Amino acid sequence: MSEPSPRLVTWENGTDLVIELLLARDVETVWNALTDAETAGTWFAPFRLGEETADTGDDGDGPASRPLTFELEDADLDGSVLSCDDYDHVLLELEAFGVLGIRLLPVEGDSGDESLLVFTHTAADVESARGQAADFGPMWDTHLRLFARALGIDIAEATEPELVAAYSDLSLEAADTGDGTDSAGADEDEA
Repeated sequence: MSEPSPRLVTWENGTDLVIELLLARDVETVWNALTDAETAGTWFAPFRLGEETADTGDDGDGPASRPLTFELEDADLDGSVLSCDDYDHVLLELEAFGVLGIRLLPVEGDSGDESLLVFTHTAADVESARGQAADFGPMWDTHLRLFARALGIDIAEATEPELVAAYSDLSLEAADTGDGTDSAGADEDEA
């Protein structure tokens, strides 16, 4: 049985709420379920994708984006797809939440091909990330558990008090910058 594993990770451009979830399904199966507009309603909300725009932002230096609307019961949640590489990752910016990412990594597991789903919610700094984790972490955790169940994976229920307690007191890690050192200024004592 899989369980979401949350933490905060500081890196050079901010701090992310990171939630990892090991799924006993191959990457293709997970990606197809994740990106199906209609079945997304079973774990989050159905969505509509607009046409990719040529708009690269005010500075002309950013990537083109694609409008995205999640159709919630009482309102629409608008945003855009900032980056997407099939069977690898999707990076979204949602008006109500900011920048969110989902990455899939193939893993050889006990049941054969498995996937590690890595969800991120980016904040500008540690304090903002802690606030977002406390406010939104329980919701994201619940939706990831629903996603696992939509794939037919047995995953434990978690009560709201359990989730609030877990996401209100996350450990802080420094991201590896790839050069053998941790990102500057990322120290758990600073949190």
